[in-house]
Amino acid sequence: MTLEQLRRIIAACPDDTGGRRDRALLLIGVGIAARRGELAGLRSRNVEDLGDGLRVTTLFGKRGGRSVVVSAGRNPLTDPVQAWRDWAAIARLDPGGPAFLQVDKGGNLGGGLGDRGCGERVTACGDRAGVYGLKGHSLRVALVTTARSAEKPKPIEVIADQGGWTRNSSALLGYIRIVDELVENATIGIGL
Repeated sequence: MTLEQLRRIIAACPDDTGGRRDRALLLIGVGIAARRGELAGLRSRNVEDLGDGLRVTTLFGKRGGRSVVVSAGRNPLTDPVQAWRDWAAIARLDPGGPAFLQVDKGGNLGGGLGDRGCGERVTACGDRAGVYGLKGHSLRVALVTTARSAEKPKPIEVIADQGGWTRNSSALLGYIRIVDELVENATIGIGL
């Protein structure tokens, strides 16, 4: 998922309870390079509003729990801090309860989204915006592609720490390689 695709997906989220939940889920998910199980296991108390960012503490993951800061966005559309505030305000979340709840067609809140439900939300949000084929894992890839292809590309170590990868992770290095091939390529700018 590219930044342009993420913006399209977020813009396509309706301004209702489900849309607010989806924006927060997607933007926090990208910000921490979340696995769908990490999002499903997240409790609302584990998303701490720092003012200009969020400290998100996952309870478990492939390498155990982790705590990372997700900075506020410069673009109001994709600001994870504001998306979280909007969702938390409308959902009136229980601090010990799930961070992301089910929302029915009438906007009524239900129990927590499971890992499968989180993955289904990513796919459904992508489909709604015409970005097909996304899965729960797409949030992890999105952090890598957006951080590495930014105007000031983030170093591999910073991306690894944010996403909970080991610094020599073959999966991470594979994602980096794909991005770098598009940015650092001998055929770019040679007049072809």
